Amino acid sequence: MTDYDVIVIGAGFAGSLAARDLSLSGSRVLHLEARDRIGGRTWYKEFADTGHSVEFGGTWVCPDVQPHVKAVNDRYGLELVDSPMPQSFGYVLNNEMSASPFPIPMTEWCDFERALTYIDTNAARIRFGEEPLGQEGLDDLDVSFEEFFDRKSWPVYTREFILAWASFYFGAKPSEVSALHILSWVAGFENSAVGFFTGVSQKYAHGTKQAIEAITGESRAELRLQTVVTEIDHEADSVTVRTRAGEKFTARAVIVATPINTWSDIEFDPKLEGAYSEMAKEKQTGESTKIWALVGNQETPFYGVGSSTRIKWLATEYQIPQGNLMCGFGCEEAALDVEDSDAVAAAVKELLPSADVIAVDAHAWNRDEFANGTWMAYRPGQVMAYSRGLQEPVGRLVFAGSDLASGWAGWMDGALESGDRAAKYVQTLLTSELEVKPA
Repeated sequence: MTDYDVIVIGAGFAGSLAARDLSLSGSRVLHLEARDRIGGRTWYKEFADTGHSVEFGGTWVCPDVQPHVKAVNDRYGLELVDSPMPQSFGYVLNNEMSASPFPIPMTEWCDFERALTYIDTNAARIRFGEEPLGQEGLDDLDVSFEEFFDRKSWPVYTREFILAWASFYFGAKPSEVSALHILSWVAGFENSAVGFFTGVSQKYAHGTKQAIEAITGESRAELRLQTVVTEIDHEADSVTVRTRAGEKFTARAVIVATPINTWSDIEFDPKLEGAYSEMAKEKQTGESTKIWALVGNQETPFYGVGSSTRIKWLATEYQIPQGNLMCGFGCEEAALDVEDSDAVAAAVKELLPSADVIAVDAHAWNRDEFANGTWMAYRPGQVMAYSRGLQEPVGRLVFAGSDLASGWAGWMDGALESGDRAAKYVQTLLTSELEVKPA
């Protein structure tokens, strides 16, 4: 007799949705989370001492093209707000500063249009959302985005602007992230690179915290925080989970809803093989440096992009009495220590030289033992090699999380998609094993 029907490890959006659905179906569910909070790689909390909360992790949603997010929003009546429309700009391309609303000089407009068409045409080859992402015939796209983009010849401003977008959107150098993964997001925006550039504008009015609490609040699972799983023994008829504190739990099935980059910290018996083993060793490449800065002398909402700057994207997300609260992204942990306030302030000034930086705040996700990186960014070659295998259950062991999504891998929608898929597999497994008692 096992302690539970299912143990779900990880209380981000994937694990929380799976725990909710399985518990509501009547299963005995134990939900374990290593942190002292739910939410995983989302984290809505107060910025510095301003009394204003911001998203230190995942932020934006696009319900018009993200069906799983839309389903959650509709179910719980969650309110969204738009990011401010920028009125001032700062671009650093070709080592030149520009305050123009459009950073591409007129001499390159035709080339820029050609670049967008090149991206859109290749994105349209992807059957977006079909399982898995690594579909037949896409091998030529599973190279670095830099290699893919440089198959054509582009003038300098167009090239640097497009590569900068790839950098901050995925938290990785263009030479280190798969073009196939990047193009899948363009495909998600209905094969529109313009949609890719402009589609990220909505966020939860009361933070991702409200969304994750709504899901968990409906769940009937037994939730335990600050419970770090260190071992998983998966056998033919049951699974045993052991924790850092020495606790032991058994279940008929286990869902591991933790980031890929943390898998190597768990001892699996039998050991993981195939795609799971290789990804646990290689890891995904996302190591974004996300910062928040309060700028006191900025009257209008700001927007900036840079290619050689440490922060590749910087934009006003809130206007509060103290000033503009700006969010920024870089793509190399080594380039910017997010916990060094002077370094962050100096990096902000690379895009906005006049900035009066009052305060900065951030979370070092790359040094967080329960993340070991940021959102999903496949390395070149990993999509075709592993994405299919990462969706195959290992007996009674099922993996979930935004990293494993077929559609929006790296987004909250991807986490919800994956959690839903894992819950349905486990429910089918448990139902098939029910003993039919004689009448």
